[in-house]
Amino acid sequence: MTHAERLLYRGRHLLWIVAALLFLGGAVALAFLQIDRAEQRADKLADEADLRGTAVSTLAGDVRALRQQVTVKGGIPVAPDPTKAVKNLQDRAEVPVPIPGPPGPKCDPGDPGKPAPTLTPSPGPPGAAGKDGADSTVPGPAGPTGPAGPAGKDGTDGAAGRDGTDGRPPAGWTYTDPQGVTYSCGPADGFDPAAPRYRCSAAGGAASPSPASRRGLLGVGVLAMSSVYRRLGGQVS
Repeated sequence: MTHAERLLYRGRHLLWIVAALLFLGGAVALAFLQIDRAEQRADKLADEADLRGTAVSTLAGDVRALRQQVTVKGGIPVAPDPTKAVKNLQDRAEVPVPIPGPPGPKCDPGDPGKPAPTLTPSPGPPGAAGKDGADSTVPGPAGPTGPAGPAGKDGTDGAAGRDGTDGRPPAGWTYTDPQGVTYSCGPADGFDPAAPRYRCSAAGGAASPSPASRRGLLGVGVLAMSSVYRRLGGQVS
């Protein structure tokens, strides 16, 4: 080991102390440098915030002046009042703008809170009766059919009607005999409604009926006249 190495070995503690001081000095210098940069940045931000606050204040004053001019001329300002359009305008237009300080030291977390007690809701007292609502204009559904009512009392007999006019004998009729021949009957010559007489002839120019057919025709005519006079007699009586 040389003489220089011996000296270094003996003064190794001093060398460590000098190195530590140099390291601490560099760290302190770096910290001051960072603090200076942060202060410069904060100053720039404060200047910019002041400029913006001044601009906001100037614009708000100009808007108020324009609104006043329009109002004096009898018009309605379109632009709203700055204090109503911008929330907290007074604070935003304040110059110099207040810059928040550095965050404070961190604190230890607090103790955990206790769980909230379980609440059992209970119904409150009933409220006062409300007012009657207006009548609805919409018709409701039809209700069920009610039971049948009791039978009504018998009404009084009505007044007797007036006698009807005398009936008239028929103007004519047609019929078909058992042989399939159709006859048309009409009033005979010298027709008298009090003693009507009719003449029957085959429809469509058919051949004259046989004596048996004539007797059958006469019987049918008598029966028809009898039924007619019975109906007429029942109406007249």
